[in-house]
Amino acid sequence: MYRCRNEISYGHQHSGGLSREIDRLVQKFSSKAGIASPRSSRGEARSCFVRYTKKKHKGKKLIRETKKLLLHLLSKDVQGFINLLGRLGSDILSCLNHSDLSNFSAIRKACEQQKYMFDHDVCSCLDRIVSIFQSYVRPIVRGKAGRKTEYGAKIGVSVVNGFTYIDHLSWDAYNEGSDLMLQIMAYKERFGYYPQEVQADKIYLNKENRKLLKKLGIVCHCPPWGRPKKNPDLEEEKLRRQASSERNSVEATFGTAKRIYRANNIRAKLKETARTWIAACFFAKNLKKFLTGLLCLLLEKTSDCSKFLILLVLVAI
Repeated sequence: MYRCRNEISYGHQHSGGLSREIDRLVQKFSSKAGIASPRSSRGEARSCFVRYTKKKHKGKKLIRETKKLLLHLLSKDVQGFINLLGRLGSDILSCLNHSDLSNFSAIRKACEQQKYMFDHDVCSCLDRIVSIFQSYVRPIVRGKAGRKTEYGAKIGVSVVNGFTYIDHLSWDAYNEGSDLMLQIMAYKERFGYYPQEVQADKIYLNKENRKLLKKLGIVCHCPPWGRPKKNPDLEEEKLRRQASSERNSVEATFGTAKRIYRANNIRAKLKETARTWIAACFFAKNLKKFLTGLLCLLLEKTSDCSKFLILLVLVAI
């Protein structure tokens, strides 16, 4: 969904994007305001980036010098755009749409973040922007082999009788352990009572959540804290393995939503549109589950001729 960029390509992208935005605005209003077109740093930034990419060995000194120059050119273009707004006044502001203002705000914030990381020699900051056109997206460190960082929405779901419910959807990087209480309350709001049993991932089973489950009288077959017992209870081990196998339906839900319903290929640009797209993927999955169950129920109560037609519909689904 989002391409992972290093610091150099990231700074080059934003510098070139802002320069193109300035050129577009100047071409639009130069004839009306009678001003000369300000000099853009896009070509200089491109040359700097090309020189960097052609180097076979990119040492720390070269990386830092390239970062410094790209940040300088980016700041120069930002200041030039602000000066342009000051010269033209409210006339140019009235011609900017919401997307233009949002993109420029994201570019200014990204410039400040890059300057902060460069000055403090760090590689991360709070609420880091990775795309000026989707400024709500945050990098999420997962630690997976081959892909340590992912970009996109973090979704907390619960599966009840085969149907999937989205309890929490966020674009920020946060610890999912805090979602358990939220999901239990969402279950109570839907069905009117607390769940009898919860089968959760290990990240949810911290001390605080275990105390909460015990207080509410909710069964959770999770391994106890501390060193494993030398003579474990075989019945408890059997229940724990059974609960773990049943919990696999949640992991299967994510896999099915990604592979079949394209939840891993969200092409919406706006935040709310992307949320709606994700929800529609799980809605289609639930709809297929409902129709399959309905047709199987009809299959039990119909004649042989009708059964053949219902089987054809099931194959089509």
